[in-house]
Amino acid sequence: MGLSIDNIRLLTLTRRKADLEYNISIDSMEKMALTREQSELSRQYYTKLKSKNIAYYANGQYNQMDYGYLMGYTCNTLNMLVNNPAMLKKDNSMILTDASGLVVLGSSYVSTMTKVLGSTCIDSKGRGGTFSDDKIPELIATIAGEPFTADDIKKVQKGEKIESSYTADSLNTLSLEETGTTTVDNTNTLTDMYQKIIDFYEPIFKAAAANGWTTEYNNDMEHNTNYVSDALVSGIFQLAQVDEFGGYEPDTSLTYFITSGLVLEKTDSSVREEITAWYNAEKERINEKESWLDLEIQDYSTELEAANTEIESIKSMLEDDMKPFEWCT
Repeated sequence: MGLSIDNIRLLTLTRRKADLEYNISIDSMEKMALTREQSELSRQYYTKLKSKNIAYYANGQYNQMDYGYLMGYTCNTLNMLVNNPAMLKKDNSMILTDASGLVVLGSSYVSTMTKVLGSTCIDSKGRGGTFSDDKIPELIATIAGEPFTADDIKKVQKGEKIESSYTADSLNTLSLEETGTTTVDNTNTLTDMYQKIIDFYEPIFKAAAANGWTTEYNNDMEHNTNYVSDALVSGIFQLAQVDEFGGYEPDTSLTYFITSGLVLEKTDSSVREEITAWYNAEKERINEKESWLDLEIQDYSTELEAANTEIESIKSMLEDDMKPFEWCT
């Protein structure tokens, strides 16, 4: 009876020993995986620390490059050109293209292009082909909105002025009482507004007419505020300088625009702090898991040592129990 019980105990302990050894091996492999994860985390951390973003300097601060700065905001562009020109690019001939040279037109341009060029001007991928320069005045007038017209834009392009005047009430500046009416000549002001709109949009539409255009990146740009900057760094987007015919000046890489001072390449300190906080949190998570595995391996090892001791003891007892029967062999 005792011999049978010892054999059962031996089998149970042997199976438990196998389970413990298996669990230790699994935890050891998880620790190795954590070591690889830690190495990858460190690699990502230092890569992110070295990564740059593209920015511009305006109103006393660095601003991350965005689509509006380079390509305008339709109805808001005129207001910025008149009241806050620093928030738009210094060189109107600098525009945004993709790696193949297609002009990147945001969602605000889509209705303008389809209204002027027709609904078939854009394909299923969001791309449009080249078109005649004759359409450019109408495109500028459409995207700028009232009071701009294609005919008046053509006049200003030829160096002519837009004749404009309006009637206003005359006031006594001391009493603020009306003293009659006067005719205000608004020709220079309106012509200047036309010229600013033309200067900003003409290079964009000339380049689109000569090289084609695309709207396929709009979803990415609308849902990721860093997309334009990241795409310029990675090469998905390019900055191009448009010549008078809508072509691109040669040898104008991102480095050219950085050297020219038109854009900046920098690492934002707030981004560095965010990256470091992310790294520390991930590192702490890995360390906690590794500590937990170390404790579990230690517990398994202690139990395994006790199991081995007991197994050896039972084997010794079984050998002693079997000695009286050795004569049978």
